[in-house]
Amino acid sequence: MMTCVELLINHNITARASLLDSIERLDQDVFLKDLGVGRGSLHNILVHLMDTEKYWISVVKGTEIERFNPDDFPTLDTIRKTWCNVERQTKDYLDTLNEDQLQHVKSVVWNNNTINFTIGKALVHLATHEIHHRGVIIGLLRQLGLEPPDVSML
Repeated sequence: MMTCVELLINHNITARASLLDSIERLDQDVFLKDLGVGRGSLHNILVHLMDTEKYWISVVKGTEIERFNPDDFPTLDTIRKTWCNVERQTKDYLDTLNEDQLQHVKSVVWNNNTINFTIGKALVHLATHEIHHRGVIIGLLRQLGLEPPDVSML
């Protein structure tokens, strides 16, 4: 399973770089515009993804959870710079894991409900969450008249 988790997360990082390069071609106003889908703007979707990655890596590591405020990232460049640090933390964490650790159970409390899950399941969730939002972003780029990059794994 470790190989699968690493494959998915590493692919997300590679695909993300291409997607950010495409988004960079948009005017700042378009980047910040509420497009009526999910989190609204491309900006908000990207900050949400970056925040989610930071959140889940903190949860599985058992470290303090710090949430990102979208207002602290006014431009794509500010998002990209911070996300590079988040990616490094993610990769560093994955480098410490082995198959047995993927079976360790962690918990979070959401809306007064305790949710238990394995580290492996949390990491797969992290990967598929970004895949979902990447599809939304690709659709939005097409609606905005841009040809999105090929982000397929093969």
